[in-house]
Amino acid sequence: MRLTINLATRRYVNQPLLNAWLIAGCLLFGGLLLFQVRELAYNQAELARIRGLSAAAQSRPHGAPTVSEAQLKALSARIRFANALIEKKTVNWLNILDSLEEVVPNGVALVQIEPARGEQLLQISGAARSFAELRAFLENMEHSKNFSDVYLVSQSETKVGLTQHGLNFAVTCKVVDR
Repeated sequence: MRLTINLATRRYVNQPLLNAWLIAGCLLFGGLLLFQVRELAYNQAELARIRGLSAAAQSRPHGAPTVSEAQLKALSARIRFANALIEKKTVNWLNILDSLEEVVPNGVALVQIEPARGEQLLQISGAARSFAELRAFLENMEHSKNFSDVYLVSQSETKVGLTQHGLNFAVTCKVVDR
């Protein structure tokens, strides 16, 4: 029988290297913790600043000028007028005028062409020599692929001088987009 003696009585760990790694890890995590605490403090300060600005905006300062109801109505009227102009500028007039040129017969004169607000409606006013020419105009518009829902809104006889007479009319229709 052979006896062996183990001279290593403990497990050997490189204690200085382990301590260096532990210190480096603690320093790294401490730095990350400081960064997060600084970020949290900045966010809290920013939130407090925004709440202060919001509270200041909610409460009207005593020195601020007031806007009267008349001034508010005048401004609202100016805004509506500007919006109406902008809306009228968005109409593709070239296509509409080209389409109208195709359907207007001889003896019919268009006096006013106005788009209705919000829709693709046109309000057309004009004059015709006779009812037959007015009917031809309406039929041309109804058969055109560019117009739909053509309605004669009004018509009235008119005289210019002793010998000239005709019809004034108003028509509404929808413009069909191509």
